Amino acid sequence: MVAKIAATGSGPNESGPEDGDGRYRPRLLLIAAALVALAWTGTLGWLYFSDNRLAGEPVVHVALAPEEPVEEPAAPPQAEEPAGMETPAPPQDEPQGETPPLDLDPDELSPDERALLDAARDLNNGIDRGIDADVADEVKIVGAESVSGGRETPLAEPAEIKLAPVPDPALVEKTAQGPLPKIAADGRKAWQVYARPVPDGTPTDRRIALVVSGMGISESATSHAIDVLPPEVTLSFAPYGTGLQGWIDRARAAGHEVLLELPMEPFGYPQNDPGPHTLLTSLQPKENIERLEWLMSRFSGYAGVMNYQGARFTTSATALKPVVAALGARGLLYVDNGASARSLAPQLAGESRMPAVQATRIIDPVQNPEVIATSLDMLEKTSSETGSAVGVASGFPVTVDALAEWAKTLRNDGYVLVPVTAIARE
Repeated sequence: MVAKIAATGSGPNESGPEDGDGRYRPRLLLIAAALVALAWTGTLGWLYFSDNRLAGEPVVHVALAPEEPVEEPAAPPQAEEPAGMETPAPPQDEPQGETPPLDLDPDELSPDERALLDAARDLNNGIDRGIDADVADEVKIVGAESVSGGRETPLAEPAEIKLAPVPDPALVEKTAQGPLPKIAADGRKAWQVYARPVPDGTPTDRRIALVVSGMGISESATSHAIDVLPPEVTLSFAPYGTGLQGWIDRARAAGHEVLLELPMEPFGYPQNDPGPHTLLTSLQPKENIERLEWLMSRFSGYAGVMNYQGARFTTSATALKPVVAALGARGLLYVDNGASARSLAPQLAGESRMPAVQATRIIDPVQNPEVIATSLDMLEKTSSETGSAVGVASGFPVTVDALAEWAKTLRNDGYVLVPVTAIARE
C-alpha cells in the first residue's frame, strides 16, 4: 500500500499548501512585496533623473515682460582706402599697465580742475610742459578722475621771517631775582611782541601748530631741534638748563618763537617730582607766586608759558587761579599741554581774558614711529574738521626727525603750519 504524505510546513524550502491538482502555488505575499518594491524603485529613479530641485516646494510663477532689445551703435562709416594702400596693423608691443585715458567733459570742469586734468594727461603721456614738480606729485590718475590734496592747489611757501632780538626793554621789569616780563606802557604784551608773525594772506583754516618741549636740558637735542625743525614750530624751554638766554637767542635767530615751561604738581608727588620750585596745591598763593617769579626770571623773550606735568595742580581752582591771574597781568600766553582732560586752565584763562591755547593731543606719548605717525594723522583730521589743531611733542631726536619729515609735505597736502601764538584767542 502506498501512502501519500503531506508537507508539515516545518522545512525552509516549503512552498505552500497543496492545490487540488497536486501542484504548489507561490505565496501571494511574496508577489505583492515584489510589486511594491518595483513601484518604489521606479519612483526614485524618476526623481533622480528629472533633477527637479523645487520638487515638493510651493512654486510661484511670475510673468516678466520681455527685455527690450539693445541696439548696437552703428559702426562709423570708413573711408575707402586708395588702391595699393594697406591698413597698418595695430602694434603688437603695447606697454602693459598703462593708465586708461581720462574721459571727462571739459565743459563741466572748473578752470582749476581743467588745469589739473591737462596736467594729468600730459604726465600720463610723458609730455613735459614745465609743470612744477610739487604740482605734478599731487596729480594722481585713478580711472577717469583727477585727485589732488585737501586744497585745489598747494599752498605757497612762506617768506623768510626775521625775529627781533630780545628782550624788548619796554617789556622787562628788573627785580632782585632777575628780569620779569611786564606789559609795556603803550599796552604792548609779550605774547604779541615775541610771537612769530603770520604772513598776510595765510589761510585761516586747516592750521596746525606744534610745540616741542624739554628744550635747554640736552645741548645736542636742543641744537638738533633748532636746526632741523621748520621755523614755524614753537620751542618750549625748561627752566633748569644752563646758558638758557643763549639758547633763546639762537632759537629766535632761526625763526622759532619760544615758551617757558612751568613745573606743576602731578599726582603722586613727591615720588613724582617735576623739579625745584614746582607749583604745589599745598602752598599758599603767595608762596606759589614767589616760585612762579623765580621760574619766569630764568630768561627773557618768551611769548608765554606751558605747564610741565601738573595733572593735580591744574585741577585745583584754588591753587591755579592766582597763578593764571599773575601770568595774565604780565601779558603772557598760557598753553595747556593737554596732559589732563580735567585741566581748569583754559576756563580760568578765559574768565580773566588771558590768551590761552589747549593742545589737541600729545604727539609722542611713547617713542614709536607708528604712534607718532598716527598722532600726526589725527592732527590733520582735527584741523580739517575744526579749522585748527595743536600738537605737543618732546624734543627726542626720533620725534624731531619725524616732525621735520612730516612738515615737508604738509603744505602740499593743503595744511598750513603756524606758531602756537597764531592759534591763541583772548
